[in-house]
Order: sequence, then structure tokens, then C-alpha cells
Amino acid sequence: MSYALITGASSGIGRCYAKEMAHRGYNIVAVSNQEEALSNLRSELVSAYDVVVETICCDLAREEAAQQLYERCKAEGWQVDVLICNAGMLLFSTLVHTEPARLNTIIALHCTTTTLLCRYFGEDMKRRGAGHILIMSSATAWLPYPTISHYAATKAYLKSFASSLWYELHRYGVTVLAV
Repeated sequence: MSYALITGASSGIGRCYAKEMAHRGYNIVAVSNQEEALSNLRSELVSAYDVVVETICCDLAREEAAQQLYERCKAEGWQVDVLICNAGMLLFSTLVHTEPARLNTIIALHCTTTTLLCRYFGEDMKRRGAGHILIMSSATAWLPYPTISHYAATKAYLKSFASSLWYELHRYGVTVLAV
């Protein structure tokens, strides 16, 4: 059975992506660190769109999160045809006033986990000759943005990464888009 996997699916833009993909008839793997919101999303999507909705509550900023998420999908037989890397966090603060642990979390969540998810699921899509990857960047990727320099830098990384990944995968039937 094929799925659209959406990270950060429990709220905001991620929730909108989950609704839209369900509306288009995709089964959903919704991933977030907000268990109650994921449960509510599942009920809403199943009721409104009659699709299968699997939820995974996890902290995507953990070093092993991408690999564990990929392995879970493989073990369950969930073929991910659409990967939407949307999970993120915004923290307004100048760099020198931001806790190093928070910086590590933002970088891991935006850059490392997204890159690894694209690596794992992108390989499967390339092998199948089909798939879609959407990576959420930000308008802050285009210009420096004081008080969120760390956030803007990760979004610039995602924009550049998506462009390069498109070039690597498009000839194999895999689309990649940065928003």
C-alpha cells in the first residue's frame, strides 16, 4: 500500500499537507512529537477522506530518528511515494543568546533528519522510478534575517539541498520541490 509521509503533520502547514494528501486519496503516515494532535488528525482524516492513517510520535531531532522512521515504514510495508519534510521549529533569539542545545536541535531537525529521510526514501523512489519529495524551506532562505540567523541558515541549506537533489533524482522519475 502506498503512502504520503508528512513530518510535522500534527499542526500548521504539516496538518494542511496531510489533509490535502488525504483529499487526493493518499494513505498517510503522519509524524510529529505531539501524540494527542496526531490522534486527532487521524480521526479527522479517516472520517473525512476514508483513507488509512498511520501515526508515529517521535522526536525527529534525535540522531537516529530518520533511520528508525525509515525502518518502521519498511517493516510495516508502508511504501512511501510522497515524502513531505515539513517538521521544523522557530526560535526568535540572537545567536549568542541561544542555548547551544537548542541550536543543535534546530540544525538536526531541519538539516540532518531531512537529509537522511531524503537519502533513505529517495533511494527507494529512484529504484521504483517514481516518487515525490517536498522540502519545506522558508522565505528566510533568500536573505539574512537577524534574530533568527540560525533558522534562516538551515532554511537556506534546505533550499540548496532540494535543488541539488532534484538534479540527482529527476532523471529517475523522482520529483523534488522546495517550498
